[in-house]
Amino acid sequence: MFDSDDRRTTVTEMEPVQVANDSSGDEDSHSCPITIRTFALQLRNTTVHVCSWGAGILRFLVQHDDEQKSIVDIVCGYQSVEDIHSSKNPYYFHSCVGRVANRIARGKFSSGGRHYQVPVNNGPNALHGGPGGLSHRNWEAMGIEDGVRFTLLSPDGDQGFPGTVQFTASYRLQPSLSDSGVTLRLHMEALLLDDTPATPINMAHHSYFNLMGRSTNGILEHSLQINADAYTPIDLDGIPTKLLQSLDDDPVMDFRYPRTLQKALHEYGVHKVGFSSMDIECHMSDRDKPISSGPYGIDHNYVVRQQPGISLPRVSTLSCPSLSLTIYSDTPGIQCYTANYLGSDGESIHGMKELYRRWDAVCLETQHFPDSICDDISNLSSPFWKGKCPILTPAHPQYSHMVAYQLEKSLTWQKAYQGSDTEGNKYDSIEAMWDDQDLSTWYQRAKEWYEDNCDTTVDGVLGGIGYISDQDLKGSKEFCIDLDIPCDDDGRKWSCEVGAGIGRVTKGLLLDLVDRCDLIESSSRLLQAAPDHIGSHASRCRFYCHELQEWKPSQKYSIIWIQWVLCYLTDKDVVEFLSRCSDRLLKNGWIILKENICENEAFVVDVDDASITRSVPYWLDLISKSGLHVRKMQWQNDFPDEIYPVPMLALQRG
Repeated sequence: MFDSDDRRTTVTEMEPVQVANDSSGDEDSHSCPITIRTFALQLRNTTVHVCSWGAGILRFLVQHDDEQKSIVDIVCGYQSVEDIHSSKNPYYFHSCVGRVANRIARGKFSSGGRHYQVPVNNGPNALHGGPGGLSHRNWEAMGIEDGVRFTLLSPDGDQGFPGTVQFTASYRLQPSLSDSGVTLRLHMEALLLDDTPATPINMAHHSYFNLMGRSTNGILEHSLQINADAYTPIDLDGIPTKLLQSLDDDPVMDFRYPRTLQKALHEYGVHKVGFSSMDIECHMSDRDKPISSGPYGIDHNYVVRQQPGISLPRVSTLSCPSLSLTIYSDTPGIQCYTANYLGSDGESIHGMKELYRRWDAVCLETQHFPDSICDDISNLSSPFWKGKCPILTPAHPQYSHMVAYQLEKSLTWQKAYQGSDTEGNKYDSIEAMWDDQDLSTWYQRAKEWYEDNCDTTVDGVLGGIGYISDQDLKGSKEFCIDLDIPCDDDGRKWSCEVGAGIGRVTKGLLLDLVDRCDLIESSSRLLQAAPDHIGSHASRCRFYCHELQEWKPSQKYSIIWIQWVLCYLTDKDVVEFLSRCSDRLLKNGWIILKENICENEAFVVDVDDASITRSVPYWLDLISKSGLHVRKMQWQNDFPDEIYPVPMLALQRG
């Protein structure tokens, strides 16, 4: 499965384009043209073009499963990077926006005890970082595994914002859990580089989506679902009132269950604007004709529902009859904008992929809340401020925002996400499974089961099947034969056995590969038995009792061995744990992951010991979220048929 071509992304740089440098009135700047670079990421009949201007998605080309195998571009905007540049891109098509996405009231804010005024470019407000923000700049670009990384240095005072900040936007195109889907991951980061007391950062991605490509009905036939129980009401200038509105009390704005945008916009026009149903039918049937009272529609921030246990929470799903786009993110909000102003002013028509009209697309912008820059919220009682804009300081200089766009084409793709538990319960999705778990007792139940059922022998730590230990260790040795294990600066090789139990793998494998080994185990009872089990070589080992979900390695390791233990961690903790381990690898060091997998469903939850057996695609998804890459995969041979299949995966940092 891992070696098949449909899991490999090809990254191809296209012909660069030079455009005039019109960023200032300086004559010298015009003599140095800007080179805009574009890259094509291709996987599973899906191609994504990303460009250095605005670190944007220029095209998102998807092959439909119809008889014609037609290809549609699901992002709206301009035909070329030249057109984006020359048009000034007033609608913010394609781009990453910031420094601060969305609106800042009157362009004024306070941060670090200082007051700032940034350019006003949206009525009385500042929008998306100003007219020369991140979306209107050319970023540096470099190819990475599965994708492209863009970087931009923004100097102190850029668009009125304080602090010198390094911005990064990394795109990776990867397989989803299904046989046909893809996931485009975007990691937006910022790093404060100077001693500025404080600066706000709230990046967002601003693609306009239409899953049908060209469509006479725009997005009206699309269905939208948003995982939110509240939204932030706005005033006439689009600024949040700093209150939260429950969707129980405002059904017009409610997308907790899938609803067509035609129905949503119809109800919005009737109940929020005061139009008659006949008026709205005219607005929808003739979208070229201006609305006398001005454009209307949804342009609101939704408060994303918390989803404990999930590595990257599902935020929203946009779907049409043949495609679905599910968005995952770690931000507290998502702005839903139904492109109400497209075509309203006749601006920048030249160079667009087509002549756009109102409601031809929808933006789904994961973000922190609009107009929420505030250093101290201790005296602010509204829950609105839980979604406040991040503030970077010299003590906390980093910003991170993950968003993933999962595109599925097959009508049966949902099966790849379904699973069950050992009591016979069926789950339609991974999210539904985690929603059903009592996470407050998840780890305690596993620990109690282990203490009650696992004695301090090989047979005990292997759950009564200790007879497989020799074959298991033999397979592990064969897997490691061709791995080049690095040394530290003193010429020593270090290993770590995670979930070590009594040190079975340390004794039978790791001490043959390295000079020193650390053992990490949450059960003090098992760990105390480890030195006796290891025997005379125990002096080469160090023993640490830690809960895995909390453990932070301090040593740099040549190889970290993780076997039959991550099944006890939630998805969120798996990703964070692997990421922490990745940070503590020596250069070219390895993480070896060896876990049971299920083959006919995405997961099986063991109710008794609070563990989860995952499918290979499920594991690969979690691994990719942690920033690690699979360099080698091999199956354990000669285990009894009644035991789950066991792959061995060798992981390294990207």
